[in-house]
Amino acid sequence: MARLRYPAPAAVSNCLRSERLDAARIAPTWTWVDQANDRTVIGRGGRRRVGVEIEFGKLDSDRAAAAVQRRFGGTIESGGPHRVAVRNTELGDFRVELDWGWVHGTAGKGGVVDKAKTLLADLGREVVPTELVTPPMPAGRLPEIDSLVMDFVELGAEGTRSGLFNGFGLHLNPSLAADDLAADPIRRVLQAYLLEAPALRVAIDVDPMRRLLPFVEPFPQPYIDHVLHPDYAPSLEQLIDDYIRFSPTRNRELDLLPLFAQIDEERIRRALPDPRVSARPTFHWRLPNADIEDPNWTVAGQWARWQRIEEMACDTAALTERLTERVQVLEGRESVWASLF
Repeated sequence: MARLRYPAPAAVSNCLRSERLDAARIAPTWTWVDQANDRTVIGRGGRRRVGVEIEFGKLDSDRAAAAVQRRFGGTIESGGPHRVAVRNTELGDFRVELDWGWVHGTAGKGGVVDKAKTLLADLGREVVPTELVTPPMPAGRLPEIDSLVMDFVELGAEGTRSGLFNGFGLHLNPSLAADDLAADPIRRVLQAYLLEAPALRVAIDVDPMRRLLPFVEPFPQPYIDHVLHPDYAPSLEQLIDDYIRFSPTRNRELDLLPLFAQIDEERIRRALPDPRVSARPTFHWRLPNADIEDPNWTVAGQWARWQRIEEMACDTAALTERLTERVQVLEGRESVWASLF
Protein backbone atom coordinates (compact mmCIF):
# COMPACT_ATOMS: atom_id res chain seq x y z
CA MET A 1 0.00 0.00 0.00
CA ALA A 2 1.32 3.43 -0.87
CA ARG A 3 1.44 6.21 1.69
CA LEU A 4 1.46 9.95 1.21
CA ARG A 5 4.85 11.34 2.12
CA TYR A 6 5.16 15.04 1.40
CA PRO A 7 4.33 17.44 -1.40
CA ALA A 8 6.96 18.06 -4.01
CA PRO A 9 7.95 21.71 -4.33
CA ALA A 10 6.12 23.91 -6.80
CA ALA A 11 7.68 23.52 -10.20
CA VAL A 12 9.23 26.95 -10.67
CA SER A 13 8.80 30.64 -10.08
CA ASN A 14 7.11 31.64 -13.32
CA CYS A 15 8.34 35.20 -13.82
CA LEU A 16 11.59 34.18 -15.49
CA ARG A 17 10.76 34.52 -19.15
CA SER A 18 11.86 31.13 -20.41
CA GLU A 19 10.26 29.25 -17.51
CA ARG A 20 6.64 30.40 -17.86
CA LEU A 21 4.24 27.62 -16.99
CA ASP A 22 0.48 27.52 -16.79
CA ALA A 23 -1.26 27.21 -13.43
CA ALA A 24 -1.68 23.46 -13.72
CA ARG A 25 2.03 22.95 -14.32
CA ILE A 26 3.19 25.00 -11.33
CA ALA A 27 0.71 23.52 -8.85
CA PRO A 28 2.31 21.28 -6.18
CA THR A 29 2.50 17.61 -7.15
CA TRP A 30 1.83 15.07 -4.41
CA THR A 31 4.50 12.43 -3.98
CA TRP A 32 3.71 8.83 -3.12
CA VAL A 33 6.06 6.25 -1.67
CA ASP A 34 5.60 2.60 -2.54
CA GLN A 35 6.21 0.85 0.78
CA ALA A 36 7.15 -2.38 -1.00
CA ASN A 37 10.41 -0.98 -2.35
CA ASP A 38 10.56 2.52 -0.80
CA ARG A 39 10.94 3.97 -4.28
CA THR A 40 9.52 7.44 -4.76
CA VAL A 41 7.21 7.66 -7.76
CA ILE A 42 6.26 11.15 -8.82
CA GLY A 43 4.83 12.96 -11.79
CA ARG A 44 7.27 14.47 -14.25
CA GLY A 45 5.82 17.96 -13.86
CA GLY A 46 8.20 20.87 -13.45
CA ARG A 47 10.38 22.06 -16.31
CA ARG A 48 12.83 23.93 -14.08
CA ARG A 49 16.03 21.98 -13.67
CA VAL A 50 18.26 22.01 -10.60
CA GLY A 51 21.53 20.29 -9.81
CA VAL A 52 22.34 19.12 -6.28
CA GLU A 53 25.63 18.73 -4.42
CA ILE A 54 25.53 17.05 -1.00
CA GLU A 55 28.50 16.59 1.33
CA PHE A 56 28.57 13.75 3.86
CA GLY A 57 31.00 11.66 5.89
CA LYS A 58 31.64 8.03 6.88
CA LEU A 59 30.31 6.55 3.61
CA ASP A 60 32.89 5.89 0.91
CA SER A 61 32.36 6.78 -2.73
CA ASP A 62 32.10 3.16 -3.92
CA ARG A 63 29.19 2.27 -1.63
CA ALA A 64 27.49 5.60 -2.29
CA ALA A 65 27.78 5.07 -6.05
CA ALA A 66 26.31 1.59 -5.69
CA ALA A 67 23.32 3.12 -3.87
CA VAL A 68 22.86 5.58 -6.75
CA GLN A 69 22.90 2.70 -9.23
CA ARG A 70 20.35 0.68 -7.25
CA ARG A 71 17.92 3.59 -7.25
CA PHE A 72 18.47 5.11 -10.70
CA GLY A 73 20.24 2.46 -12.78
CA GLY A 74 23.25 3.30 -14.91
CA THR A 75 26.81 2.04 -15.18
CA ILE A 76 29.49 2.54 -12.54
CA GLU A 77 32.86 3.83 -13.75
CA SER A 78 35.85 4.29 -11.46
CA GLY A 79 37.77 7.52 -11.88
CA GLY A 80 40.48 6.52 -9.43
CA PRO A 81 40.56 6.10 -5.66
CA HIS A 82 37.66 7.92 -4.02
CA ARG A 83 36.11 9.12 -7.31
CA VAL A 84 33.28 7.19 -8.99
CA ALA A 85 30.85 8.12 -11.75
CA VAL A 86 27.46 6.54 -12.36
CA ARG A 87 26.79 7.04 -16.07
CA ASN A 88 23.57 6.96 -18.06
CA THR A 89 21.12 6.73 -15.18
CA GLU A 90 17.49 7.67 -15.78
CA LEU A 91 18.38 11.20 -14.59
CA GLY A 92 21.78 11.52 -16.25
CA ASP A 93 25.33 11.17 -14.94
CA PHE A 94 26.08 11.26 -11.21
CA ARG A 95 29.47 11.70 -9.57
CA VAL A 96 30.57 10.66 -6.08
CA GLU A 97 34.01 11.73 -4.91
CA LEU A 98 36.15 12.82 -2.02
CA ASP A 99 35.78 16.60 -1.94
CA TRP A 100 39.51 17.25 -2.25
CA GLY A 101 40.48 18.14 -5.79
CA TRP A 102 44.23 17.73 -5.31
CA VAL A 103 44.07 13.98 -4.66
CA HIS A 104 42.23 13.29 -7.92
CA GLY A 105 44.89 14.60 -10.30
CA THR A 106 47.59 12.23 -11.52
CA ALA A 107 51.29 13.03 -11.79
CA GLY A 108 52.21 9.81 -13.57
CA LYS A 109 51.00 6.25 -13.90
CA GLY A 110 51.51 4.68 -10.53
CA GLY A 111 54.37 6.99 -9.54
CA VAL A 112 55.40 7.94 -6.04
CA VAL A 113 53.30 11.12 -6.09
CA ASP A 114 50.19 9.20 -7.16
CA LYS A 115 50.73 6.63 -4.43
CA ALA A 116 51.16 9.43 -1.91
CA LYS A 117 47.91 11.02 -3.08
CA THR A 118 46.08 7.72 -2.65
CA LEU A 119 47.48 7.32 0.85
CA LEU A 120 46.55 10.87 1.81
CA ALA A 121 43.07 10.38 0.38
CA ASP A 122 42.63 7.23 2.47
CA LEU A 123 43.62 9.18 5.56
CA GLY A 124 41.78 12.34 4.55
CA ARG A 125 38.38 10.72 4.18
CA GLU A 126 38.14 10.74 7.97
CA VAL A 127 37.99 14.55 7.93
CA VAL A 128 37.25 15.50 4.31
CA PRO A 129 33.65 14.99 3.14
CA THR A 130 32.55 12.83 0.26
CA GLU A 131 30.32 14.68 -2.18
CA LEU A 132 27.42 13.52 -4.32
CA VAL A 133 27.00 15.61 -7.47
CA THR A 134 23.78 15.03 -9.39
CA PRO A 135 22.98 15.96 -12.97
CA PRO A 136 20.56 18.84 -13.53
CA MET A 137 17.09 17.35 -13.07
CA PRO A 138 13.46 18.47 -13.06
CA ALA A 139 12.78 20.05 -9.68
CA GLY A 140 9.75 17.81 -9.28
CA ARG A 141 12.09 14.83 -8.86
CA LEU A 142 14.01 16.19 -5.88
CA PRO A 143 12.06 13.95 -3.46
CA GLU A 144 13.78 11.02 -5.17
CA ILE A 145 17.12 12.53 -4.17
CA ASP A 146 15.77 12.68 -0.62
CA SER A 147 15.08 8.95 -0.85
CA LEU A 148 18.66 8.42 -2.04
CA VAL A 149 19.91 10.46 0.92
CA MET A 150 17.94 8.17 3.25
CA ASP A 151 19.70 5.23 1.59
CA PHE A 152 23.03 6.88 2.38
CA VAL A 153 22.06 7.38 6.03
CA GLU A 154 21.02 3.74 6.34
CA LEU A 155 24.48 2.82 4.99
CA GLY A 156 26.14 4.92 7.70
CA ALA A 157 26.54 8.35 6.12
CA GLU A 158 26.83 11.27 8.53
CA GLY A 159 25.72 14.85 8.01
CA THR A 160 26.53 18.28 9.35
CA ARG A 161 25.34 17.79 12.92
CA SER A 162 27.02 14.42 13.51
CA GLY A 163 30.41 15.87 14.36
CA LEU A 164 31.76 19.10 15.78
CA PHE A 165 34.08 19.60 12.82
CA ASN A 166 31.91 18.26 9.99
CA GLY A 167 30.84 21.55 8.43
CA PHE A 168 29.11 19.73 5.55
CA GLY A 169 26.85 21.61 3.16
CA LEU A 170 24.16 21.26 0.53
CA HIS A 171 24.55 23.24 -2.69
CA LEU A 172 21.67 23.88 -5.08
CA ASN A 173 22.23 24.91 -8.68
CA PRO A 174 18.95 26.30 -10.11
CA SER A 175 19.22 26.46 -13.88
CA LEU A 176 18.62 29.47 -16.09
CA ALA A 177 17.74 29.22 -19.76
CA ALA A 178 19.44 31.39 -22.37
CA ASP A 179 16.76 34.08 -22.39
CA ASP A 180 17.16 34.56 -18.64
CA LEU A 181 20.89 35.26 -18.77
CA ALA A 182 20.14 38.98 -18.62
CA ALA A 183 20.75 41.79 -16.17
CA ASP A 184 17.18 42.38 -14.99
CA PRO A 185 16.17 38.86 -13.82
CA ILE A 186 19.58 38.18 -12.27
CA ARG A 187 19.60 41.55 -10.52
CA ARG A 188 16.12 41.02 -9.07
CA VAL A 189 16.98 37.56 -7.72
CA LEU A 190 20.19 38.94 -6.21
CA GLN A 191 18.31 41.80 -4.55
CA ALA A 192 15.65 39.47 -3.18
CA TYR A 193 18.32 37.17 -1.82
CA LEU A 194 20.27 39.96 -0.12
CA LEU A 195 17.09 41.21 1.54
CA GLU A 196 16.29 37.74 2.90
CA ALA A 197 19.82 36.46 3.61
CA PRO A 198 19.88 37.34 7.35
CA ALA A 199 16.53 35.60 7.91
CA LEU A 200 17.67 32.59 5.88
CA ARG A 201 20.75 32.19 8.05
CA VAL A 202 18.55 32.13 11.14
CA ALA A 203 15.96 29.76 9.63
CA ILE A 204 18.61 27.35 8.35
CA ASP A 205 20.59 27.64 11.60
CA VAL A 206 23.89 27.55 9.76
CA ASP A 207 26.25 25.19 11.56
CA PRO A 208 28.91 26.94 13.72
CA MET A 209 31.77 25.19 11.92
CA ARG A 210 30.37 26.27 8.56
CA ARG A 211 30.18 29.85 9.85
CA LEU A 212 33.87 29.65 10.81
CA LEU A 213 34.93 28.19 7.46
CA PRO A 214 35.25 30.66 4.56
CA PHE A 215 32.95 28.93 2.07
CA VAL A 216 29.59 30.57 2.89
CA GLU A 217 30.60 34.07 3.91
CA PRO A 218 27.95 36.79 3.64
CA PHE A 219 28.44 39.55 1.11
CA PRO A 220 30.33 42.66 2.30
CA GLN A 221 28.09 45.45 3.52
CA PRO A 222 29.26 48.00 0.90
CA TYR A 223 28.15 45.61 -1.85
CA ILE A 224 24.81 44.97 -0.15
CA ASP A 225 24.17 48.70 0.14
CA HIS A 226 25.18 49.23 -3.49
CA VAL A 227 22.94 46.51 -4.92
CA LEU A 228 19.96 47.22 -2.67
CA HIS A 229 19.62 50.83 -3.68
CA PRO A 230 16.19 51.25 -5.32
CA ASP A 231 17.77 52.92 -8.37
CA TYR A 232 20.24 50.11 -9.02
CA ALA A 233 19.55 48.98 -12.59
CA PRO A 234 22.90 48.03 -14.13
CA SER A 235 23.67 46.67 -17.54
CA LEU A 236 24.80 43.06 -17.58
CA GLU A 237 28.42 44.16 -17.95
CA GLN A 238 28.12 46.54 -15.00
CA LEU A 239 26.38 43.89 -12.89
CA ILE A 240 29.32 41.54 -13.45
CA ASP A 241 31.93 44.25 -12.89
CA ASP A 242 30.27 45.34 -9.63
CA TYR A 243 30.31 41.76 -8.39
CA ILE A 244 34.00 41.38 -9.22
CA ARG A 245 34.87 44.73 -7.63
CA PHE A 246 33.02 44.18 -4.35
CA SER A 247 33.15 40.38 -4.05
CA PRO A 248 36.15 38.89 -5.90
CA THR A 249 35.77 35.40 -4.42
CA ARG A 250 33.80 32.21 -4.90
CA ASN A 251 33.39 31.83 -1.13
CA ARG A 252 29.94 33.38 -0.83
CA GLU A 253 26.66 31.94 0.39
CA LEU A 254 25.30 32.70 -3.09
CA ASP A 255 28.13 32.27 -5.58
CA LEU A 256 27.39 34.02 -8.88
CA LEU A 257 30.79 33.45 -10.47
CA PRO A 258 29.74 30.26 -12.35
CA LEU A 259 26.75 32.12 -13.80
CA PHE A 260 28.78 35.18 -14.76
CA ALA A 261 31.49 32.94 -16.27
CA GLN A 262 28.79 31.34 -18.41
CA ILE A 263 27.76 34.79 -19.64
CA ASP A 264 31.23 36.33 -20.09
CA GLU A 265 33.96 33.85 -19.27
CA GLU A 266 36.78 36.03 -20.57
CA ARG A 267 35.81 38.86 -18.22
CA ILE A 268 35.73 36.52 -15.22
CA ARG A 269 38.98 34.71 -16.08
CA ARG A 270 40.78 37.99 -16.62
CA ALA A 271 39.75 39.31 -13.20
CA LEU A 272 39.74 36.02 -11.24
CA PRO A 273 41.96 33.33 -12.79
CA ASP A 274 40.68 30.60 -10.45
CA PRO A 275 40.39 27.21 -12.20
CA ARG A 276 37.80 26.10 -9.62
CA VAL A 277 35.26 28.50 -11.14
CA SER A 278 33.34 26.40 -13.66
CA ALA A 279 31.10 28.20 -16.12
CA ARG A 280 27.50 26.99 -15.99
CA PRO A 281 24.09 28.65 -16.43
CA THR A 282 22.97 28.36 -12.81
CA PHE A 283 22.82 30.18 -9.55
CA HIS A 284 25.05 28.42 -7.01
CA TRP A 285 23.45 28.53 -3.55
CA ARG A 286 25.76 27.14 -0.89
CA LEU A 287 24.17 28.18 2.40
CA PRO A 288 22.13 25.14 3.59
CA ASN A 289 23.56 22.56 5.96
CA ALA A 290 23.54 18.89 4.99
CA ASP A 291 21.43 17.80 7.97
CA ILE A 292 20.82 14.41 6.42
CA GLU A 293 20.08 12.54 9.68
CA ASP A 294 17.30 14.95 10.65
CA PRO A 295 14.00 13.33 9.56
CA ASN A 296 12.49 16.80 9.09
CA TRP A 297 15.26 17.97 6.75
CA THR A 298 14.94 17.44 3.01
CA VAL A 299 16.59 18.66 -0.16
CA ALA A 300 13.11 19.49 -1.42
CA GLY A 301 12.57 21.66 1.65
CA GLN A 302 15.73 23.65 0.93
CA TRP A 303 14.59 24.05 -2.67
CA ALA A 304 11.34 25.51 -1.35
CA ARG A 305 13.38 28.12 0.54
CA TRP A 306 15.10 29.08 -2.71
CA GLN A 307 11.80 29.24 -4.55
CA ARG A 308 10.53 31.83 -2.09
CA ILE A 309 13.49 34.03 -3.05
CA GLU A 310 12.56 33.78 -6.71
CA GLU A 311 8.89 34.41 -5.97
CA MET A 312 9.90 37.60 -4.21
CA ALA A 313 12.05 38.57 -7.20
CA CYS A 314 9.09 37.99 -9.50
CA ASP A 315 6.85 40.44 -7.63
CA THR A 316 8.47 43.60 -8.97
CA ALA A 317 6.18 46.01 -7.10
CA ALA A 318 6.71 44.30 -3.74
CA LEU A 319 10.46 44.08 -4.32
CA THR A 320 10.66 47.79 -5.13
CA GLU A 321 8.65 48.57 -2.01
CA ARG A 322 11.03 46.53 0.15
CA LEU A 323 14.05 48.29 -1.35
CA THR A 324 12.49 51.72 -0.76
CA GLU A 325 11.52 50.87 2.81
CA ARG A 326 15.07 49.74 3.52
CA VAL A 327 16.50 53.06 2.35
CA GLN A 328 13.95 54.98 4.42
CA VAL A 329 14.83 52.99 7.54
CA LEU A 330 18.55 53.58 7.03
CA GLU A 331 18.02 57.29 6.43
CA GLY A 332 15.84 57.49 9.53
CA ARG A 333 18.59 55.93 11.63
CA GLU A 334 21.11 58.41 10.26
CA SER A 335 18.77 61.29 11.15
CA VAL A 336 18.41 60.00 14.71
CA TRP A 337 22.17 59.73 15.13
CA ALA A 338 22.68 63.19 13.63
CA SER A 339 20.18 64.70 16.06
CA LEU A 340 22.18 63.36 19.01
CA PHE A 341 25.27 65.39 18.15
